[in-house]
Amino acid sequence: MTMRRIALFSDIHGNLPALDAVLADVRTSGIEEAYCLGDLVGYGPDPAGVVDRIRSLGIPTIRGNYDDGVGNRRGECGCYYATEQARADGAASYAFTDAALNDADHEWLAALPDDIRLDVDGLRVLLAHGSPRKINEYLLLDRPEWQLARLADEAKADVVCIGHIHIPYHRTLTGGDGRIVHYISSGSVGKPKDGDPRACWVEFAFETVCALQAVVHPVGFDVAAVARAVVAAGLPPTLARALETA
Repeated sequence: MTMRRIALFSDIHGNLPALDAVLADVRTSGIEEAYCLGDLVGYGPDPAGVVDRIRSLGIPTIRGNYDDGVGNRRGECGCYYATEQARADGAASYAFTDAALNDADHEWLAALPDDIRLDVDGLRVLLAHGSPRKINEYLLLDRPEWQLARLADEAKADVVCIGHIHIPYHRTLTGGDGRIVHYISSGSVGKPKDGDPRACWVEFAFETVCALQAVVHPVGFDVAAVARAVVAAGLPPTLARALETA
């Protein structure tokens, strides 16, 4: 079996400079197979630019919860907000993003698939946004292994790749039938929450489920310039500060 290398990235959130930096880094790495795990839009100053870039390159892409909310004009993004400030920022972000996209952008986002499945010589890989069962479920690092194993078993997957939480990780556990299961979180391109303001993508390479490697790639971009663009677009300054503090 030939080693297969795949680039995963997600949660761009309207940050085109960060996306371009990640795409350039993926090209430099020599990886030709790349997937986007959703949330192209929201919070950032250039949602239309991000949609256009991903669409024009033909990168296979999953619909994230923000893509779903805006694309289907649901009036909200299905996001969790812990504070009233975050909720107000979210409402402002949704209104800005919805207005910045044209009808074709909305329709393209709404038509993106819920997930992508890959089969490599019997190794079952599931690409999702939130979790195998729900687009906006948070599979954070404190999620117990037995729950993750059950989700993978129900989804009939050996490797589950997700976005949504904006924190990269690789967890290896044992499924209900004793098989090895991997969970890979792709971090965030445009709105990281792991304390590192750089953009992030994850490479994973594998021959078998027992020989799987996941490597996090942080990529620098002009964070200050994007923060200024957030304010110039009329978005809340708190969203600009969040970019700089991650």
